[in-house]
Amino acid sequence: MNDAGRSETTVSEHSTKTIDRLLVVAENIKILLLGPLLIGLAAWGICWVVPQSYTSYAILAVPLPPLPVAGQWQTQAQSPTQAAAMMVSPLVIDPVIESLKLADGRNQEESRKKIAEKIRATVGKDTLLRLEVTANSAVQAQAMGNALIESWLKTTTPGDRERADLEKRLASARASLEVVNRLMVQLADGGLANLDKPVTRVEAGTGIVAVGELQSKYLTDAISIQRALQGMSRDVIAQAPTLPIDASAPKKNWIAAGSAVVAELLLLSWIFVRQAWRLAGNDAMLAQKQARLANLLGLKTAPKVPSP
Repeated sequence: MNDAGRSETTVSEHSTKTIDRLLVVAENIKILLLGPLLIGLAAWGICWVVPQSYTSYAILAVPLPPLPVAGQWQTQAQSPTQAAAMMVSPLVIDPVIESLKLADGRNQEESRKKIAEKIRATVGKDTLLRLEVTANSAVQAQAMGNALIESWLKTTTPGDRERADLEKRLASARASLEVVNRLMVQLADGGLANLDKPVTRVEAGTGIVAVGELQSKYLTDAISIQRALQGMSRDVIAQAPTLPIDASAPKKNWIAAGSAVVAELLLLSWIFVRQAWRLAGNDAMLAQKQARLANLLGLKTAPKVPSP
């Protein structure tokens, strides 16, 4: 057989196989259409029965800690990354469990773990902290989000011992600032002229600059310490926890569509395997293998004897 004949034979074989597959699909078209449709509808219905989950979203603009400056007191403020880690810590979660009565008969450790699984706090490249809280109802998800933020804000305020130290620092900074302010007023009113030793304009200017730097330092310290005593305020909330409208899980439409697609593929595979099993009995060698496979699988189906 020449090349042209072999080519025609190959094309004919491919066409025959394609037609055979189409015939198999056509013969089982009702199963292939109704089966996935029913399974998809069943999956969609089940999604309405299982508990729904709702997710509330919030955004916090936690300020970055200031860069260290020599000679200035530095606040120990939380960075956005530290704040995200604190959101799932016992210090934050425990008050939320207590205020919203979320223990539900579980011990403290189990309650913490259960609530922590429903919280997701991430920091993006824009340094904004995005908080996601999931619950079984939209109202509960929003309430948990608000309680979580309030509980976290309380962790930014100092404890009793640290507060006492900060109050001493604040009193010292304010006293120093008051002294420097009086000195600055004297310098501005020509107080240098009353000194025993005459000074030049350059020396007077240098003195005013030095006093001004001290004034700025003590003022910055006083403001920083005052903020540290108060902790972070609700001003960091760029977006309050939302009240979700639609359930975040289960995704009914996606689950129904996915179930239908999987059912379609399984049905197609089953139909072609069944067809191949039936055709295998027309070949003597395949019929023997089919009988052996049936015996191994415990099937009672007798092999088909090929016609002469």
